[in-house]
Amino acid sequence: MSQAELAALEAAVADALRARDDSTLHVVGRGEITIALGWPFDEPRFACKRITPFTDDEFRRYASLVDEYVDRVRACGLAIPDTTVMATEHPRGVVGYVVQPMLEPSSFGNQVLAAAEPDPDHPFLAAVADALGVVDPTFSIDAQVTNFSWDGATATLVDVGTPFLWTPDGRLRFDMRPFAKMIPAPARRSAMRELTATIDRWSQPRGVAVDIVANLIREGLTAWVDPMLTALNRRIDLDRPITAREAQRHYEDDVATFPRLKRLQAVERWWQETVRRRPYEWFIWTLYDIESGA
Repeated sequence: MSQAELAALEAAVADALRARDDSTLHVVGRGEITIALGWPFDEPRFACKRITPFTDDEFRRYASLVDEYVDRVRACGLAIPDTTVMATEHPRGVVGYVVQPMLEPSSFGNQVLAAAEPDPDHPFLAAVADALGVVDPTFSIDAQVTNFSWDGATATLVDVGTPFLWTPDGRLRFDMRPFAKMIPAPARRSAMRELTATIDRWSQPRGVAVDIVANLIREGLTAWVDPMLTALNRRIDLDRPITAREAQRHYEDDVATFPRLKRLQAVERWWQETVRRRPYEWFIWTLYDIESGA
């Protein structure tokens, strides 16, 4: 992807943010904080995950950490698409994007499962469970099914934009401060502490496994909960089996946490747009079932 194309994409994003309407964009995925866009919009060749505005130094640190993370994922034997971390000019410095080739939407794990009969022996479930073997206290992956592409033989991890890396003494190496600007200043420290604690769940195989099952509930794939539990409990060495009740509690925790973050975002958007007369740089939505807006 060229720098000119990235600048054109960001210009379209800026227009959509001002309009509070992402329908003019080619949205291929939404996370709780970021958005993934196909480019060009009419016939996408690239999937571009918009990260956040950064200062130049913040972006260099972020890009370096993602590059390190990508190398480590590959060294563990997991497949990932060609990945480039790019930046384009922004009023606050630069805005970062993680750019990958566009993959067939029907190949993503949630679509694969939606099109199949629930089966604990489905090879995609086995591949996801086996991927958790790479997790250790300093390195992890976000292994929910929406983050994998499946070609019938290989599960390809596409979400590497959040580098799950910790120091040996358990400190998250990913700098959350650029993302904290999306919420009001008085709430930033406590909210980032809560988000960091949420991310720390991924530092253990059990936390990743429970999150996989909880996200099946979020995706409306509840028929796959028991098959996924069976596949995970067969293949992951844990002191006790993961249960549906545990996954449900995890889901309910997220239902409480992320809508709170969205309400804080709405307050900060009002402050920036109404009081400071500045654009707000993030879309607002929730992946959970509460009233929200873009």
